[in-house]
Amino acid sequence: MAYLALYRRFRPSGFEGLIGQDHIVRTLVNQINSGRIGHAYLFCGARGTGKTSAAKIFARAINCLSPVNGSPCGKCEACKALADSANLDILEMDAASNNKVENVREIREKIQYPPVSGKYKVYIIDEVHMLTTEAFNALLKTLEEPPKHAVFILATTEVHKLPSTILSRCMRFDFRLIPTALIAENIGKIYKEIGKDYDDEAITAIARAGMGSMRDAFSIADICVSYKDDKLTYNDVLEILGATDSSKITELIGNILRSDTGKALETVESLTESGKSVGVLCKDVISRLRETIVCKTCAKAKEILELPDDVYGEIARTADIADEHRLLRTIEIFSEAEGAMRYSVSPKIILECACIKASEPSADYNIDALLSRVSALENALKAAIEGGATGAETPKIVPLKSVSAPEEKPIRETKTVSETKVTPEKAKVKHAVDVADDYGYPDEGIPVPPPEDFNDVGISAYKSINEPKPIEKPVAKPVERTIEKTVESPVAEAKTVTPETRDATQSGGLSAGKIWGTVVRKLRAEKQIVLWIACQEMTAKLFGKTLKVYASDDAGFNAITKSGNLEVLSKIVKSVGDYDVEIAKADSDAADERSGFEKGVDEVKKTFGEKIVKVED
Repeated sequence: MAYLALYRRFRPSGFEGLIGQDHIVRTLVNQINSGRIGHAYLFCGARGTGKTSAAKIFARAINCLSPVNGSPCGKCEACKALADSANLDILEMDAASNNKVENVREIREKIQYPPVSGKYKVYIIDEVHMLTTEAFNALLKTLEEPPKHAVFILATTEVHKLPSTILSRCMRFDFRLIPTALIAENIGKIYKEIGKDYDDEAITAIARAGMGSMRDAFSIADICVSYKDDKLTYNDVLEILGATDSSKITELIGNILRSDTGKALETVESLTESGKSVGVLCKDVISRLRETIVCKTCAKAKEILELPDDVYGEIARTADIADEHRLLRTIEIFSEAEGAMRYSVSPKIILECACIKASEPSADYNIDALLSRVSALENALKAAIEGGATGAETPKIVPLKSVSAPEEKPIRETKTVSETKVTPEKAKVKHAVDVADDYGYPDEGIPVPPPEDFNDVGISAYKSINEPKPIEKPVAKPVERTIEKTVESPVAEAKTVTPETRDATQSGGLSAGKIWGTVVRKLRAEKQIVLWIACQEMTAKLFGKTLKVYASDDAGFNAITKSGNLEVLSKIVKSVGDYDVEIAKADSDAADERSGFEKGVDEVKKTFGEKIVKVED
């Protein structure tokens, strides 16, 4: 008998041999046991996941006279008849080569004939997505209402190419990729059955190369059986797959992570000179970087990777060189290079450029590269601090503090100001000190500058109030000093600040403009955006303890006089100072000035009566 490939020789004959598809097996077995057999099934999924095998098992099982746990018994007359390849009750058609409307018309003509050996006549159409649009349209009616004895099983790897009219008429089953552990376990059983000795790491490498496809893994395992008669090792599998030497790849990654660009390029040169494909080399680097980051981040990395102890030890030592951000960025660089190689006539240059870019993160402005550099600086700083704790000389780390005025040494003598006669000039000094005391500091912690109408004496007094006060210590004999400063009177007559005028312009050193500016800034700080926008074009005046706000238009007046907004504004004004708020329109200001002027005229008339007063310059 001619040699059969492993995937044909060990194709499962029952549902118990269909691995990795438990969700599908359970559904199909329950349908067989209950007799609820559908008329159309759609098996879709990646290649080598068991679609065709499941279709053949299901076709024999629904015709079996005594199924065992949903699987065909293989002993009854129906099973023996269906095992003959000449039997016409199970018809398998390849839609890739029979995709015309004539082939579908042939199915429609023959489907009317009842089965010969079993209860159902099953049509398995593989690669059904290859049918033409006309063939799909010809199949629609038959697929929707076939004879009672007919069952359709459609299999495809590209389900997105099927028309929605076909999908809506079928029960869809999605086959998943098979886990690596299950593939390795199945290959191990087959190797034991055929008498092939192997290492566990070699079987895992074969299963990982299958990438979720049992048929692909079987093909690689078939080659490994013929590679050598003695024990199959991990390095043998790598040699068969054409993969690069594991230690060389680890050496290349180590040079890149240590930023040794020259040695990295030398390693690439030696690997390419040995005949390794540049594309395969790049793919091997990405795979090893993935294993490195798994080793760096996962607590059970050895169980996940299932690598030989010496290979895992090399990867673990490489993982200690860099952090996760550096490894992630390196994977991104080589993945981009792998995609660029498909359209380049010089793939080796692209690989070398990727090595240079990955080994010099200082020239990379990607966020992961920047985070890696920051992490490296933190580790260096931590090592320096720990070295200082053991006695090594380390730089002193001074935490950032707020900048404050230098501490002055306390004066060892007490200043006593003697009582003298209060002159107008000294009254201005006292007023300046009072204003400076009331002015205070805003929330930002920065002293607000004094009012603009301060003279030199007032500014000096304001500075003396805001400077840090020295700690006074009692001495045996205080020294009395008298502050006397002569202030030159201006040419024009100085304006006397009375309590009435002071309340009308500023209160506690704050003018109406500064009060209103502080209120507007606090509105923005507290995120009262609507109210803040409305107050941008408004002005304010201070009348005693009342802050009168003038709206420039009706929209602003209506916005600020709403109950909620007015309460918020009053609350913020109260936080600045103990003021009441009054809202008015801008034209009312002119009316107020006019009414004040008329009052003045009435006062003049009352004083002089009907006498004519002549005013001359």
